[in-house]
Amino acid sequence: MIEHNNKIDKKDLKEIFNSYYGSLVQYANRFLYTKDECEDLVQDIFVGLWEKDNTFPDELSLKVYLYKTVRNKCYNVIKHNKVKKKYADNIVQLLEDDNLFLKQILEEEIVRKLYHAIEVLPDRKKEIIKLSLKGLKNAEIAESLEIKLQTVKTLKSQSYKILREQFQDLSSIIYFLLV
Repeated sequence: MIEHNNKIDKKDLKEIFNSYYGSLVQYANRFLYTKDECEDLVQDIFVGLWEKDNTFPDELSLKVYLYKTVRNKCYNVIKHNKVKKKYADNIVQLLEDDNLFLKQILEEEIVRKLYHAIEVLPDRKKEIIKLSLKGLKNAEIAESLEIKLQTVKTLKSQSYKILREQFQDLSSIIYFLLV
């Protein structure tokens, strides 16, 4: 099958595949649930064997490599599936929580209204608030817009006052929805 320290060629790979494929799938099936998943995993190993230009001193080394690779890939699949299951469980829990659902709707609605309110601000105030929401400090905003720091502070303060007035009616609604 494998000559001493030679690269695996196409003929060798076909022979190795025919000799070990079934056994490797059965071995993988000890760890994974579906035969399709096991077959895909073993096929990927053979593709990798072909792409990597591996050399093996003898057939025993090849056999050890194949079985260890199957075991390691099965372990990775199991870990990945565990993470997916935990994520899915968390999502299901979030979807089943009606209070959280209402809170998320409320948050989305508030954010939508906030951005709508920002859009109707005068241009310079709108720019300052948007930069502030991106996390820029007043000094960075002043430098970015090439205006004085005090101008940024003043326009920001005026913008917040306008926004607070627009959201004043919303505060009582929020209170009743969250109680």
